[in-house]
Amino acid sequence: MTKPTSKEIALEIKSTCNRLGWTYETRGSIFIIRKSFDCTKESFVIADSEYYSILGLVPTTSAGSIWGTDGGGVGALSAIKSGVFEMKKSGCSKRVLNALNKLDTIK
Repeated sequence: MTKPTSKEIALEIKSTCNRLGWTYETRGSIFIIRKSFDCTKESFVIADSEYYSILGLVPTTSAGSIWGTDGGGVGALSAIKSGVFEMKKSGCSKRVLNALNKLDTIK
């Protein structure tokens, strides 16, 4: 079995984001995902159960962490109040993030 290319990984990330209703952006080696939802606990729980299926697809190439408005901290209250769930992952593969950016510039 061959290792997937950066472009193949990027296509899978983009497809998963689209399927689940998430948007994404990159900043250096940081990958950021966002989802708007109804300001209810039920909608929050759905977003909280989905985010790692996206972040888990992004390979890390250096030390990093994952943080945001998930249910593990006070950020959850902010997310429920605002209706925006946001997560960030640092230390991501720059090759994969560059491939994602190239996908978005191709019309």
